[in-house]
Amino acid sequence: MDREEILEKAQAGKIGMDEREQQVLGLSFGIGGILMALLCVILTIVRLVNRQDAYDYAAIVFLYLAGMELHLYWRTRRRGAALLAAGCGLVFLFNLILFLAR
Repeated sequence: MDREEILEKAQAGKIGMDEREQQVLGLSFGIGGILMALLCVILTIVRLVNRQDAYDYAAIVFLYLAGMELHLYWRTRRRGAALLAAGCGLVFLFNLILFLAR
């Protein structure tokens, strides 16, 4: 295999972005997730101050965390990430059930 073939095969798996653009996209998703979680925390505080439940916002945050940890496990195969993903997934399900039951 010559150099050009190797380059073509390496680029075939990409979605039209170079490595820098892929890193920027990943960072953008991270910042967006942090802002989403921060908004959920603020809205949860508002609800709790008004003596309401906030199971829906907790479910959103824990589903985000479970997805993030599951992706980390998929990429790194770190057992701790899988355990954390399972734990966050269980907390998500618990909050979702409580939200739907009210």
